[in-house]
Amino acid sequence: MSEVRKTTEAFLNSLNKEQQGEILFKVDDNEWRKWANQHHYKRQGVSFRDLTKEQRELGFEVLRSGLSARGMKTTRDIMRLNETLAEIRNDFEEYGEWLYHLTVMGKPSTTEPWGWQFDGHHVIINYFVLVDQVVMSPVFLGSEPVRADSGKDLLKQHYEKHHK
Repeated sequence: MSEVRKTTEAFLNSLNKEQQGEILFKVDDNEWRKWANQHHYKRQGVSFRDLTKEQRELGFEVLRSGLSARGMKTTRDIMRLNETLAEIRNDFEEYGEWLYHLTVMGKPSTTEPWGWQFDGHHVIINYFVLVDQVVMSPVFLGSEPVRADSGKDLLKQHYEKHHK
């Protein structure tokens, strides 16, 4: 758990005061219960769209430290497919690779409860830490399209076939 705590602290330290105000919640805040798969939902926290490249990489380090390699790959693949969906629909306000938000509940600690939430279209991960125990629930991983064999033209054909 020390790696998860350290990467979260490094990410938080990279943020300015305004960003820290957006991302930090009390450990018992109702924010834990506020999540939705749909893209219309008003998400809380700091959007990856609003982060610098360096901050974004530190945010990914938070995810990498808490997820398996397969879980991280799946999460990034979904984010990339969400960018493809934005291109297909020509809608970069509701879809896109960086329209994912990170919140931190409580203060990263070795003794007190805390955690983080990663929330966006087709990806929701709630990660609660208590000393050396983790609960990841609820978690939602989905995608539309489910897979891409190549380029956005193939995906556009798939999307149009199934959404007319």
